[in-house]
Amino acid sequence: MGGKISMSIQFGTDGWRALLDQDFTLENVAKIVQAFCDLYPKMKEAGRPVIVGYDRRRLAPEAAETVVSVLLANGITPIISQGVCTTPCVSWMAVQKKAAAGIMITASHNPPHWNGLKFKESYGGAASPGFTGPIEQQIQANDASNKKPKQAEASLLKKVEFFDPHGAYIEHLKNFVDLEKIKKSKIRVMADPLYGAGAPFWKDLLGDQVDLIHDKHDMNFGGLHPEPIQPYVNELMETMKRGGYSAGLITDGDADRIGAVDEHGNYVTAHEIFALLLQHVAEHKKWSGTIVKSISTTRMINRLCKKYQFPLSVTPIGFKYISPAMNTPGVLMGGEESGGIGLTRHVCERDGLLCSLLLLEMMAVRQKKLGELVQTLQKEVGPCFYKRNDLKLPPEAIQKARENLKKAEPKILCGKKVKEMTAIDGKHFLLEDDSWLLMRPSGTEPLFRTYAEAPNMPQVEALLAEAKNIVI
Repeated sequence: MGGKISMSIQFGTDGWRALLDQDFTLENVAKIVQAFCDLYPKMKEAGRPVIVGYDRRRLAPEAAETVVSVLLANGITPIISQGVCTTPCVSWMAVQKKAAAGIMITASHNPPHWNGLKFKESYGGAASPGFTGPIEQQIQANDASNKKPKQAEASLLKKVEFFDPHGAYIEHLKNFVDLEKIKKSKIRVMADPLYGAGAPFWKDLLGDQVDLIHDKHDMNFGGLHPEPIQPYVNELMETMKRGGYSAGLITDGDADRIGAVDEHGNYVTAHEIFALLLQHVAEHKKWSGTIVKSISTTRMINRLCKKYQFPLSVTPIGFKYISPAMNTPGVLMGGEESGGIGLTRHVCERDGLLCSLLLLEMMAVRQKKLGELVQTLQKEVGPCFYKRNDLKLPPEAIQKARENLKKAEPKILCGKKVKEMTAIDGKHFLLEDDSWLLMRPSGTEPLFRTYAEAPNMPQVEALLAEAKNIVI
């Protein structure tokens, strides 16, 4: 297990991620899991198994084996996926198996030269800072005392229990929607899993109704960044322009996020998808409850909540905040701007495959193509245009940007009065016309992120330009 061992392992917005051949090593994976094992006896779930899954990235299977070995050596029962698995499957299995936790080897939507590790709590949700913080501290304590991770003997590894990621989880997803109605609607789907873990599961769900691109097992993701946004989905957009499909659906590297392209090849934003799914579950399924959204998510959700008289809760960015908020009585669903959307009736975690099925069910129920649904949505609760700019800055410039943002207190942006400033994650400025601007450092990558939503794209671009002037 040779390689560099990092002296500082920290969890970001969603798990620990690191560069392959640098900080992502089997030694560091073992250190993280050993720290978890050291804390395990004090957990209220002590004595329960731990679910282990892995995606298609380089070193993912080997890292999963390392996780299993350390768990076994510490007397903890692992249940590991029989092959490539999606992150939502690990979350769901954690609940079904009444596990103490789930551990998923993935770097989610990060570029191919990254890998990482996500913890899931016993209720299936993304690990909160209260869960990962003690693990970070235990890693430091183990380093200070020169404690090495335990490794199981080979004989123990032969007794490991497996679960089939194509089994009960897939059947559950099928039962969540009216698949017969989707089939009868003769919807044709083009799916783009971006070479990620979702690829083997599309045919399980939709059979001959779905065709795929970028579905082969390629640990370099065909040179793509497996995030369901432009420009990484441009090939799907061009494919959709040629006709023949009702919707293009996208999942990210570990299939917990959704993206979409309409029948004309137009990109459908995650904000629009979240709003459409909220419309669908409220109006067709007649479900109700509190809606949870991150601070970076569209105001269309606020307007729909007002229409349906649903309570709304706003969190910092990251499902490590949304999941715990979803795990409270009365919550219906939660979502974020990056395409992570989840329903508590499934699990308190996002699921790109489930959201795809719900979107198709909505199309079948309303007998409309995806683009038509988006047009109706924008007429009812829009217009809303959105864009995110990621400013790639060296470490010293990011620190300066943090300082500049801390001092920023504009009263007017793009000629509009600032109505409200929220500082739960960076700084979010809500303007008098319901447009908004958000600026924050990334929790997972060396970037400074700027986000804007407005009634038209020129105003969005103007807000992002103002953001750049503020932080740089």
